[in-house]
Amino acid sequence: MLDLYGFLFQRVLYPGLQSGIKRRPTLDHLRELERTQWCSLDELHAIQERELKRLLLHVFENVPFARQKYASAGVGLGEIQHLDELVKLPLLTRDEASEHAAARRSVAPPFAAIDKSTSGTTGRPLAFAYDRGSEYWRQATKFRGYGWAGYQLGDPAIHFWGSPSLTPPPLKRRLKESLDHSFRRETYVDCTERSEQALDRVVARIRRVKPRVMVCYAQAAAALARHVNAKGLRDWADINVICAAERVWPSDRAAMIQAFGPGVFETYGNREVMLIAAECEAHAGLHISMENLIVEIIVRDGDRQRPAAPGELGEVAITDLHNYGAPFVRYLTGDLAVAHPAERCACGRWLSRLERIEGRATETLRDGQGNPVSGMFFIALFAFLADKVREFQVVQRRDKAIDLRLVPVGELDPAFLEALQRHIAKHLPGIPLRPEIVRELLPDRSGKLRVVVVEKN
Repeated sequence: MLDLYGFLFQRVLYPGLQSGIKRRPTLDHLRELERTQWCSLDELHAIQERELKRLLLHVFENVPFARQKYASAGVGLGEIQHLDELVKLPLLTRDEASEHAAARRSVAPPFAAIDKSTSGTTGRPLAFAYDRGSEYWRQATKFRGYGWAGYQLGDPAIHFWGSPSLTPPPLKRRLKESLDHSFRRETYVDCTERSEQALDRVVARIRRVKPRVMVCYAQAAAALARHVNAKGLRDWADINVICAAERVWPSDRAAMIQAFGPGVFETYGNREVMLIAAECEAHAGLHISMENLIVEIIVRDGDRQRPAAPGELGEVAITDLHNYGAPFVRYLTGDLAVAHPAERCACGRWLSRLERIEGRATETLRDGQGNPVSGMFFIALFAFLADKVREFQVVQRRDKAIDLRLVPVGELDPAFLEALQRHIAKHLPGIPLRPEIVRELLPDRSGKLRVVVVEKN
């Protein structure tokens, strides 16, 4: 059946708004990405090399932190002429990115214009920025990746996502967001609470909205799918499911396929650069957004580093080719991943692939009634508190009480702590919460800091 609004949105309304009224190049970038996704690997590498040269010329001349860091490492601009020479540049750690946020900004156009923060899965909030041009590339890259999952602009969609705000945004902003969501036919549903009653409400929303696609936290979609399957609630046609923020385990995928249909797609990204990789219709790994990013999988041994072999676990380092405002060059995301062998995908694309991403799943906590609550709630919450909390860790003990360890940026106001406790109590009712201010958080023996820990009985 013809979807008249969807047709008008894709062909008239959205292009008229973005390309006409606002004069944004997002759709021009999208058309280019839809062309280059069919390029050969050599052509894709040539695109990366061209954009890398442009970026590094700007970085060496206009970004004080990078200029000093590269000079200290004895690396000059002329030494980076090819992709395989990028390894000469030192890695950018998350601590450096946070500590030198001001010096990482460009002193010449394009300037950083968008400020955001994230806690990622490391529990260490990071404030970062990027320019408007980067935003247009991010949106185009997302549209292409979601398009592989069958999501077209203007399709009715449910975003089964977090709601991390400690306090509601101003009324004017809420109204603007509500109008924008209605215009795009996007329905946002908080995925934090996962009791039977909450999941029944999501099912009712699905029946009312009749979405063609659902964008969600992976574990939230898995919990919803198991609920649907256990109670025999499915009475809808296939809904494509786009999973983010957490790894999709085989058992999760099987449950989602039963509840929503065969179109289950995993994506990988972070707030710093947006969509890094996405699964296509072949379901054989995640295609990297090569035209926008250079993704390295590296193995470090002390001061030495090397590219990970296909199938070998390594650290993810990213160079954002279009963020000139506050560049990320060889930025260690804190994630671990495995690269897929360099070969053409069954879908016909040569875009490099990731086999899988490690270290993305979060623990599930329980409230006083035993209802599951996603650990992603805390990760999303502290992403908005980077100016107050440097690191955090949540530990739910065997008696269900929660120890909340906080490494503050400065002295925390008692009123802030009280508001924080009240907010958390709404999502974890009946659970004692014990905030603790600490000087540092220690990683486990593997070297990783587990942000959400649930003690087993």
